[in-house]
Amino acid sequence: MNRLEKHVERILNEMQSSKEERAEIKEEMLAHLYEMRMEYEDKGESRKQAEKMALSEFGGAGMIGNGLQESLYPYQRSLLYVIGIATIILGILLHFALLDFFHEPSPIWLFIQLTFGTMVTLVAMNISYLGKFYWSVNVLLFLTAALNGFDYFIIVQFEPVQLWLFLVYITILILLCLIFVIRHSYYYSIDFNNRKKDRTWKIVSQVINILYGVLISGAALFFLYGFLIFAGTSWIMAIPIFVVFIWLVFYKYQMNLIRDKPVTAIFTGLLFVTLVVAVPFVLSL
Repeated sequence: MNRLEKHVERILNEMQSSKEERAEIKEEMLAHLYEMRMEYEDKGESRKQAEKMALSEFGGAGMIGNGLQESLYPYQRSLLYVIGIATIILGILLHFALLDFFHEPSPIWLFIQLTFGTMVTLVAMNISYLGKFYWSVNVLLFLTAALNGFDYFIIVQFEPVQLWLFLVYITILILLCLIFVIRHSYYYSIDFNNRKKDRTWKIVSQVINILYGVLISGAALFFLYGFLIFAGTSWIMAIPIFVVFIWLVFYKYQMNLIRDKPVTAIFTGLLFVTLVVAVPFVLSL
């Protein structure tokens, strides 16, 4: 691998692009660099000096890589930083609010909030590598949204002013998590060579499938909170958690289906939601 190829690899390492996208970008950049090197050689420069001058004119790997990342995946890193830091701040604020309200610390809940916030922040710091694992990153952000959603059941006990401040804060944070998941899934499924109509159906399918997940997770959190209040900590709490886990696994399949058949993915998602609702009802008869 010559100096030009190494430079291009360093640029690509700053991006979260797929293998196909990386191959295309690499080919274009190398062609441009080779052309620049040839121009300097035609002016009488040696091969080594021509490569050095071409690289200098082309620009630094970090600057170009970050620029391409923001161009191809706008605001991805920024959104992650906002979500991660906001989740950490929410955990700290809730900790002190609960301490003031109940006069008892909540170190476990604080630890969970800080852990999820830190994990999201670390993904932002390493988006060029971790961003390629679309489903895993989406799971982390969706669970962060669910975690923050569970905070709704905690803040209902606060005074009206505290309640509304936390309500607005948490709602915005959850929406940001869901927006990131939809955008991230869209970048995974989209092919800009597709027709505009196809791209539209993909984004519609992504939104509807995420809403299915929100519906399932919201119901699961409600039942989880009910179990904690009326039954305490027991094995039965695993049921709503298991349902959310099953949906997350199912969504991995859905991401691939949306990429190829977005309309079909809407109906398979609806079928899954129907089964989740119907099975417990039938078993209770």
